[in-house]
This record gives sequence, structure tokens and C-alpha cells, in this order.
Amino acid sequence: MEAFSGLLFDLYRQAQNTPPTEFQTRVLAAVREKLAFDSALWATGVIGPEGATPHAIFVFRQPPDMMEKWGRIKPRDTLIFEAFNNLGRTVNAALGTDPGWQVRLNADMMDHIKRYGMEHTLITMIAAQHLRLYTAVSFFRADPDQPFTETERLFKQNLMPHLAEAWNINHFAFVNSARNNGTQLCNGRAICDIKGVLYNAEQNFSGLMLTEWPDWNGPQLPQELMEKLSGNSQCRYVGCHTVIEVESLNNMKLLCARKTSAIDKLSSREHEVAELFAEGADYRAIADTLHIAPTTVRNHLQHIYARLGVTNKIEMARLMRGD
Repeated sequence: MEAFSGLLFDLYRQAQNTPPTEFQTRVLAAVREKLAFDSALWATGVIGPEGATPHAIFVFRQPPDMMEKWGRIKPRDTLIFEAFNNLGRTVNAALGTDPGWQVRLNADMMDHIKRYGMEHTLITMIAAQHLRLYTAVSFFRADPDQPFTETERLFKQNLMPHLAEAWNINHFAFVNSARNNGTQLCNGRAICDIKGVLYNAEQNFSGLMLTEWPDWNGPQLPQELMEKLSGNSQCRYVGCHTVIEVESLNNMKLLCARKTSAIDKLSSREHEVAELFAEGADYRAIADTLHIAPTTVRNHLQHIYARLGVTNKIEMARLMRGD
């Protein structure tokens, strides 16, 4: 238990402080000190009608050609189907020595196992409900006489949700550092491609999506959100229950979701006036900034007070900050 707790502490520390390009290497090296293995594979992707489709595959302590060779025999890899049919449970497979596995693997698969030191495998696949995003991690041992034990299988099984969550935290920590505006109110974030297919999502994002679209299942975003993904400018979807800000992030899209609030009742012009007034600007300063008449500012503020249900600037400022 002490070894497991110490590993979790290091795992989440790495998630906050390690660049994404180094995160998986460092984490797997740390895990290897607690649970011995020779090499590993870490895949993330989506679950669709045709099964699991990877977005990214990270290979640890394997030669570069391993994945190329595996790609040719992937349809015959019955271990993947075993993991898919046992989501959340770590499968302990003695691929090179167990007759029960050998009859399920053809000659090409057995040659691959021998060539790349996969005699013994611990594989775990977990998936996020509704989001339909999966993470799969495999540990391999090359020595036929060194099988994984049941204790090691359970260690890996208990560790797996933390590996997936730490990887997610790491990606969003990087997003925070890369964004120009990190102060935007957000209850749940996700990253998708320009086709609206999710890649990463925080736990709260799923609940916010289901509040607005109760029958939704990922990884494809609803059509109403899809319409907001074109172009590079920042935009937002305002629904009955959920507001989602959309902004470009390199060649991807960042989605910041939150519950709707009284602020969302305001027009874009009223929102500008309310922000300036809450920051301390008077009628004349707001009028000069927005190039409108002071009487127009006064009329806007009367409407804003009524829509927000506030009676003074302090209450308005609290709402604008999301307090």
C-alpha cells in the first residue's frame, strides 16, 4: 500500500509539472520501479461502432518498427478483443506459454510476441461512459519464466484509472499554459478535432453535456456544437442549461463548458457595458470606450439590472466574476 500511495503521489505531481512530450516516459519509468516489466504500450482513442480506434499510441522500450509490424497483423490480435470485452479489468495473458492462448494466436502473432518480448502481458482498457473515450495500457515481459502474478495484476488494475486521469490532467495543464486567456470561467473542458470528435475531456464535461443533451453519447459532438467549430475565431454556444466556449488550439478545438447563468441573458452589447461598469468605469468612460451616448449607457444598465435581478454595482460585479 505504501508503494502504491507513493507512486500515485509521484504520478499526479508529474501530471502537473511534466511537459506532455515527456509525461508517459517518466510515468512508465516510475511504474517500472514498483512493478517490473520490460516494455509497454499506451494507447488512447475512441470507441465507435467498429470498436476501438486509436488517436495516439506511445511505445515504451520497444524498437520503432514494432508498431509498423503489429499494424499488419492487428486484425488477428485476439488480446485486444479480450481487453475490450473486459473493460476495467486487467487481463493477465501468458501469450508465449499458455496453451489456451497459443491456440487463439496464429503463427504471425506468435512470431511477433517472440520477436518483441511479449511472452507475458498485462493489458487494461478503460472507457469513459457517454464520452466513449478509452485508454489502454499494456506491460510486457520477455522472459517466459517470469509470469505476472495475481498481486501484480491487481496492482495494475487499481493503477489504471489513475494513469488515465493523470494523462488527462497533464494535457489540460499544458492547455492552460498555452492559452492567452486563462481566466475564463469553466466547469469542464474538452479537446476535439475540427470534425467534432473528442480527444480529451475532464470528468465534469460529460455531465454538462448531458444536462443540455440528455440522450447524447460521444465521441461525436452534437450538431449544434459542430456548427461552432469552423473558423479560427472564438465563439460560444448558449443553450438552455449549458454554455460552451469554443476556441482554436493549434489544429484542435478547446471546449470550455459551464452552467448557464443570468449573465447569459445579456446581449453582446449589454455584456460589454456590464463588464466595464463592474470594473469601475462610469457612464462617460463606458460611452467613450464603446462610442455610444451616455444616455444609451444608462438605458443599457437599467435593462441589465432588471435581467440580472441586481440592485447595485457590487452585486453585478459578483455575477460577472461568477461568484
